[in-house]
Amino acid sequence: MRRNPVESLAHVNFELTRISGPFLGVTIHTLSGPEEIRAVMLDDVEAWRKSPVTQRILRSALGDAILTAHGDSWKRQRKAMTPAFLKSRILALSGAMDRAGQGLVETFSNATGPLDVSGPLNVATLSVIEAALFPDPGPDFDRAAVRAAIDVVIGSIGEVRFSDLFPLPEWVARPMGPKAFAAMTTLRRAVEVQIARRRELGLEEDMTSLLMADTSMTDRDVRDNLLSLVVAGHETTAITLAWALYLLSKYPSVQARLAEEARAAIASEADPAARLTCLPYTRQVVEETLRLYPPAPMLSRRAIRPSRIAERETGKGDLAIAAFYALHRHHRYWDNPDGFDPDRFAPDRRPADPWVFRPFGGGPRACIGNAFALNEAILVLARVVSELEVRDAGDVPEPVMTITLRPRDGLRLEFAKRD
Repeated sequence: MRRNPVESLAHVNFELTRISGPFLGVTIHTLSGPEEIRAVMLDDVEAWRKSPVTQRILRSALGDAILTAHGDSWKRQRKAMTPAFLKSRILALSGAMDRAGQGLVETFSNATGPLDVSGPLNVATLSVIEAALFPDPGPDFDRAAVRAAIDVVIGSIGEVRFSDLFPLPEWVARPMGPKAFAAMTTLRRAVEVQIARRRELGLEEDMTSLLMADTSMTDRDVRDNLLSLVVAGHETTAITLAWALYLLSKYPSVQARLAEEARAAIASEADPAARLTCLPYTRQVVEETLRLYPPAPMLSRRAIRPSRIAERETGKGDLAIAAFYALHRHHRYWDNPDGFDPDRFAPDRRPADPWVFRPFGGGPRACIGNAFALNEAILVLARVVSELEVRDAGDVPEPVMTITLRPRDGLRLEFAKRD
């Protein structure tokens, strides 16, 4: 669990739907079936709170934001954030997403050999988050310092420590090291400067302004939620794109089909927002990537009162682990579960049960930015593959869970311009 949490999943988790057992005085239910995961995430959601381990890890960096809040505080913040994620506002950012793809084409084209795509992808997706949150950040906004600080903070909260495995209360603070503390200070100051700048220049239609316009949100609420979006909102998409490019390098026929669709869409639709409807196969590739490599492969919940998981009674204090990684590769629900087959998401083959495929979680606490992330991945991937051929560089990446599911030592690929 400390080295790589997904390694705690045994082969039976991919064949059965619930494995229950004791650990340090707590009953743990590892769930990999749609009915079981829905029971925790939707059917009796008020009985299951985020686990104290998750809370202690995330609150050390993100405070009491939408990712960590509970009850009325969470409902208030979720309501305040909803206007920022309306379909029209997400589509308005399509241009920024396409420009991020163009920037990647330039970066990858200039490489003289294999390169680790992780860094360029993080830069590209962070540029989209910046466009959404800080469209006019001012001359003092130090992008390089912010990006470096994000890497340090993600590394800190993604590190599983031995102390994290003990059932300590969530109010027990998880200490940050001096490097992580300094990085967190840099991020908080950068966001606070942007909030002050919005107050000085006047509120507009960007996500920061929309959060500030809600009178229920304090400046600290706004800051912590913006930090959540900055830290989590770009890395998950960057990781999805990395895995997608890797899979395309292994499956040339899939890549050729995607490239043909992308080139036709770009040629016929100058507006990236309108282009989305012309990229159904690209969407299937992204969804199949999310199936094999869900950004959040496991989520945990703790019961604050007795409940049920499908037919099983559960007690107060029980821990439920929703193992989406095992659900998405489950032998009961998928043919050739470990194979890469984007056509399994074609309209006539999509899973009938929506809880069989949950890359963004489920229930009322599902990821609020799921449409944002999906649109971004589609547009960026289409732009890159329309202009560049992705080639296997020989890397065999190990998926490791550090909050998100990333390649352990990065991911090197080669690129060549298409004819």
